[in-house]
Amino acid sequence: MAETFQTGDYVSYSSSGICRIDDIRQEAPAGKGEPKTFYILKPLADPGSTIFVPTTNPVLLARMKRLPTQEDADAMILAAGQEEKPWIDDRKLRIASFQSILKACELKELLGLVTCIYRKGQALTAQGKRLAASDEAVLRRAEGLIENELSFVLGLQKDQVGVYIREKLGM
Repeated sequence: MAETFQTGDYVSYSSSGICRIDDIRQEAPAGKGEPKTFYILKPLADPGSTIFVPTTNPVLLARMKRLPTQEDADAMILAAGQEEKPWIDDRKLRIASFQSILKACELKELLGLVTCIYRKGQALTAQGKRLAASDEAVLRRAEGLIENELSFVLGLQKDQVGVYIREKLGM
C-alpha cells in the first residue's frame, strides 16, 4: 500500500530536496479529462516552484519519501560507517552504479556511497594517488544531497552536517 501524506508534511522529493506538502487537491490535467488528486509540493530550496504529484502515479509517488527522524538518521550514519560497500573497479560500471544511487536519493544509500568513495580516496592518498575527477564529482553531489536532508532533519546548518557525521563515527 502506498504511503499517505498530509498537508503540512515535509518530504524528500527526488533531487528537488526537501519539500513541504502545501495542499492535496483535485485538478483536471491541463484542463481536460477527469480530475485527479495531486500532492502539491513546494521545494524549500526554490519556494517559487511547485511540483504536482498525482496520487495515482506509483513512479512519481516513489520519489516522495518521508524524512527520517534524528534517531533514524543517526542509525543510518552508524550503519554506513560499519558497512563495507565494495568499490567497483570497472569505471563504467562504477559510474552507472553511482548515478543510480544519486538518482534514487535514498539517504542510507547516499551515506554508504560517500563512505565508500571516502575510503577509496584515503587508500589512494596513501599510495600517492587521487580519486578520478568523476568520482570526486559524485562525492560532492552525494554530500550535497546528504547535507540538504540532514541539515533539515537535525536542525543544523549545512556546513555542520559533515562535522556531525564525523563525530557520530568517531573520526
